[in-house]
Amino acid sequence: MESLSKSHKRKHLQDGEGPEDRTRTKHQKHNGDRKRDSKSTEVRDSNREDNGSEPGNTSGSPTQTSLRKAASLLKALNEVLNQDGIQDLSTLLGEEAMSKCTQLRNSLLEHKQKFKSSSPDIPTDRSHDDHNVPKSLSASSVTPWTASTIPTSLPPLPAVIDNTLEEAAFRHTNTGAGNYWDLTYERLEWVGDAYLELTATLLISQTFPTFTPGKCSQLRERLVKNSQLCQYSTDYGFDKRAKLGVNFGVGDREKMTKIFGDIFEAYVAAVILSDPENGITKAQNWLKDIFGMTLRKDIEAQERSEVKWQNPMWKLVGDIPQVVQQQHVELNAKDRLQKALGAKGVKLTYREVAPETKDRISKLPLFAVGVFLTGWGEKDKQLGFGTALGKKEAGMKAAEMAMRDKRLMAPLLEKKRLHDEQIELEKKALKDAKDS
Repeated sequence: MESLSKSHKRKHLQDGEGPEDRTRTKHQKHNGDRKRDSKSTEVRDSNREDNGSEPGNTSGSPTQTSLRKAASLLKALNEVLNQDGIQDLSTLLGEEAMSKCTQLRNSLLEHKQKFKSSSPDIPTDRSHDDHNVPKSLSASSVTPWTASTIPTSLPPLPAVIDNTLEEAAFRHTNTGAGNYWDLTYERLEWVGDAYLELTATLLISQTFPTFTPGKCSQLRERLVKNSQLCQYSTDYGFDKRAKLGVNFGVGDREKMTKIFGDIFEAYVAAVILSDPENGITKAQNWLKDIFGMTLRKDIEAQERSEVKWQNPMWKLVGDIPQVVQQQHVELNAKDRLQKALGAKGVKLTYREVAPETKDRISKLPLFAVGVFLTGWGEKDKQLGFGTALGKKEAGMKAAEMAMRDKRLMAPLLEKKRLHDEQIELEKKALKDAKDS
């Protein structure tokens, strides 16, 4: 037996293969088999993609892949052919192309039931690649506020039609495992914040066409600041639904204000993401109502204003007309004051007349600006002052105050009138001299 073992060992040694060599050969053979198997799999996958068939499907019957493609094509045709403005598309593509599209859709509809019966688990009304990404929010989908349509009481809360999203909108990371993949309000509020900003921007820009970007930003800040969003949250009872963990944030008012503001933003995102078809419209209409209640006085003041002007920015969509109709725009208070008193050697200046403070409601910086006149026998005479959240607006209020003060303005306007008459007489005398 011992001689047989030695003989066997000598045989391998004569062949130049020791124990390590045998092990290496075994692994090389195994790896070679794996490479061949992987290559075979790639070939099969490639053939399957090229043929549009599943493995082993040699009967030519509809596969899951082909069924999904047919369902996606049918859905796309339905969305295009059922939308408004189909006449414009017909004009662009031509009657023949539209007719072929309609025929193809009808043909797919005839096979719809056959596809469904062949593979009941394949959806025929939506693509398998659909995500809950909502339709985009466009400027044309938002209309300006009107005071008559602003509700007088809190509008109904739009529903979140997905339980997971609704629960996540009120859940803090403290109540979970703390993993980055946990769905909490912190993820949702980042999305909701963007929709809030965009909705507020579109509404304000269309409702207040004569406001400067700075003034529009101030209005938007009033709507989306933490304290206001926190107020919306408590109005709807979100503070009672929040799941924050035991004794979380107790006594920290500023922190809780931020949290409840974030939860409101998260709920907006949950409404939108849970309903890809109508979520944006529902959230937009809801936000328009509650935002309108917050800016009611500003909207009513805008409607009382004599300035009626449609900003052409919202009309220049698609083909730009050759001529944009000029609309009469009333001069602002600064321009009116300058026109009333301005002349050569006469100067109006605007500067701060008091230290900067904070508005007691919005907590934003509050500026006090005065308007001063040098000319008409006066030197650096203050005509009026105004306070506002911006220096430019405060200056406007100062000019308005000066224009309203008839006792102050009367002697100055008289001097301006006499000055203008003298200028006209001098021009007339010069013209007569040239003519003679």
